[in-house]
Amino acid sequence: MIRLVVLMFAMGGAAMAQDLAPTVSSEPIQRSEASVPSAPVPDRPASDSAEAATDAPDAVSTKLGARDLLRLNDADYGTCLAALDDLGVVYTEAAPIIPADDVDCGIVRPLTVSEIAPGVSLIPEATLRCPAVRAVAEWTRDFVLPAAQRLGPDTTLAAMETASGYTCRRRNNRPDGKLSEHAFGNAIDILGFRFADRNPITVEPREGEGSIEESFQDAVRAAACLDFSTVLGPGSNASHDDHLHLDIIERSSGYRLCEQGGAAPE
Repeated sequence: MIRLVVLMFAMGGAAMAQDLAPTVSSEPIQRSEASVPSAPVPDRPASDSAEAATDAPDAVSTKLGARDLLRLNDADYGTCLAALDDLGVVYTEAAPIIPADDVDCGIVRPLTVSEIAPGVSLIPEATLRCPAVRAVAEWTRDFVLPAAQRLGPDTTLAAMETASGYTCRRRNNRPDGKLSEHAFGNAIDILGFRFADRNPITVEPREGEGSIEESFQDAVRAAACLDFSTVLGPGSNASHDDHLHLDIIERSSGYRLCEQGGAAPE
């Protein structure tokens, strides 16, 4: 009897425990992403925020401009200076010309030239890159001085009058458009030639006048095409009627713009 009571009590307790146990579904519980707590996102350091954008280097300030791309390396610069010394050029190495408001204009290693050949002054002095100085000096030695001697047995070239060496401006002094080669120290404008024992020869339209001055001007202008990649002067356009523009711009395929004044109709 006691055994029966104990057995019934045990069976009843098991049933009660089964009734009290939680019901487990055979289907998995679908939990939305919103219900899953996300890990805290740390605050972004100030260096990655808008403050960093303010401190970032300006795109213009880091861009290499034309003046930087034209800079000679030390070896080539030294070779160029040695050539000027051999040619008898009188020059000074000036401070770098680096305009704060223009990334292209300027000369990293400018030279200010007072004499382009022994006894031949530039009036006024001209500031140019070394390769441009060398081109002017070689043209003067090889062509201008010999042409001057043809003007008379005792004629001596004393000076060349210049209008412009380096200056940060657009072509033909326009308010917009491409920069002139003057803006890089690659160009010089020659207004005229002075001699020790005769009247000067100014650059001007002379087509058809039949004078020795016309012959001299035509000769030195044509010869300049061998030392310069651009030669402009009277007849090119109204902006160049009073000077020779000579520059050393590098064009594709070595193209040269060599303009000579046209002959006047008979």
